[in-house]
Amino acid sequence: MSQAKTSHFNVYCDESRHTSNPEDPFMVIGALACPRDKKDEITRRINAIRKQHDTWREFGWKTLSPNRRDFYWSLLNLFATESCLSFRCIVADRSALDHDQFNDGDNELGFYKLYYQMLVHWLKRDHAYHIFLDGQQNRTQRRFIDLRDILRRRLTGKAKVECLEPVSSHSIPLIQLVDLLIGAVGYAWNERQGSEIKLSFCADVAKAAGLRTLKTTTTLSAEKFNIFHFTGR
Repeated sequence: MSQAKTSHFNVYCDESRHTSNPEDPFMVIGALACPRDKKDEITRRINAIRKQHDTWREFGWKTLSPNRRDFYWSLLNLFATESCLSFRCIVADRSALDHDQFNDGDNELGFYKLYYQMLVHWLKRDHAYHIFLDGQQNRTQRRFIDLRDILRRRLTGKAKVECLEPVSSHSIPLIQLVDLLIGAVGYAWNERQGSEIKLSFCADVAKAAGLRTLKTTTTLSAEKFNIFHFTGR
């Protein structure tokens, strides 16, 4: 009996609010999965949207503005209608994370443990993954290597982690798309109200995901748009 063919995916990761405004209790780490053989096609489609709207600078949640509304809603439509793309994020209350007790006082270690929690239960059996994280200036240079090695050990006999490495979001539109989606989740969870355009975008992301609001949790089986509220320590 022949073995099933392994499916290969690229996973693009980014984070929001883990070092920003202390008034925002919730931080978000998110990832977008794309079949490896679809990556170039999706990138071309994003670039076609950029050309159509004459928007070539790096995009993301912070640059969402009324004068670029059509551009950002076109990106949302691409994500919503492209069945090969799937999104998952983990939301955590920064004030509830006890780094002293559980991470030897190392909040950076706690941050990468959240990355682990976000990924380990999402990566599927018999799939192979190439994972790309938006680059961070870490105190410990082995953070990315350690995360890769721990995932590999935990997923032995299940999913295969081909690589896990830092990259620059500036040159990867799919990471910029992750930034846009986690920005919306963070805005909703932190109950921000300052921008009508961002509130409208949050509402339409929720609608596209089949959710009443982005301030919610989904089951792990939610394929297209998955929100995990981490309540551990």
